[in-house]
Amino acid sequence: MNYDLHPHLARLLRPALVCALILALVASPACRSCRSNPTPKQAEIPNLPFGNPSGAGSDPDNRLVLRPQFAASWNQSQRIANWVAWRLVAGDIGETERSQFYTDSEIPTPTPKDYTNSGYDRGHLCPSKDRSDTPENNQAVFTMLNIFPQAPDNNRGPWEKLERFERALAEAGREVYVITGGAGSRGKIAGHINVPATTWKIIVALEPGRSYPDGQEKAMVFAVALPNENGIRERRWQDFQTTAPEIERLTGCRFFSLAPIIALRAQEKRFEAAD
Repeated sequence: MNYDLHPHLARLLRPALVCALILALVASPACRSCRSNPTPKQAEIPNLPFGNPSGAGSDPDNRLVLRPQFAASWNQSQRIANWVAWRLVAGDIGETERSQFYTDSEIPTPTPKDYTNSGYDRGHLCPSKDRSDTPENNQAVFTMLNIFPQAPDNNRGPWEKLERFERALAEAGREVYVITGGAGSRGKIAGHINVPATTWKIIVALEPGRSYPDGQEKAMVFAVALPNENGIRERRWQDFQTTAPEIERLTGCRFFSLAPIIALRAQEKRFEAAD
């Protein structure tokens, strides 16, 4: 028996068949997986694998800046970064001498002199020592894009101890991801640079010897929020431990949108660390 359709009827049915095929594909597990996975562009930013915390893009007060040494969100109104993120492994730590601070060539940052006699340090977000393998990498973190005002006792006390801790994790064979910034305001210096009331940091240390996305199941997540004030130089950074969800509430950021396993680890408990 010949089941060929009349040409006119075939033309009528063709759109319906196409729609049915599309619906079948969309409903398939493979297609759902494609929709849930990040695009390669999102997932392949080396210093920002867990997602863009603030949805930074072209907004002047949430401008995404990608450099080989770090990723950042610049806030032009506050004249400091909302956050800076970077990957840290043992090979990033060397003996390169510290560079000199400089005004950024791409972003309209303050000048180093804007901090002079302000009562606040030029505080690194991504520390100098975390990029001390080559002079080029070290110079890259002395841009004023990577600097915010820190009270001397904050910067030279528990904050510095926390920086040493993150490097110790890397030197122990862990792949470490760090994101840090400031929140709130204690006023301004030079009339236009916001002084954060709080300095915060989140450290994700993967399982030793593993690289992302492996090593997530045994990752450790440390979250710290310090008052940006003097009088705390002798304090331990552990005294200021909190959780990543608490910092999300403080900043409005979402740190692990592409890393649900780490997001779960960050909520499970507060990881303890010895001095």
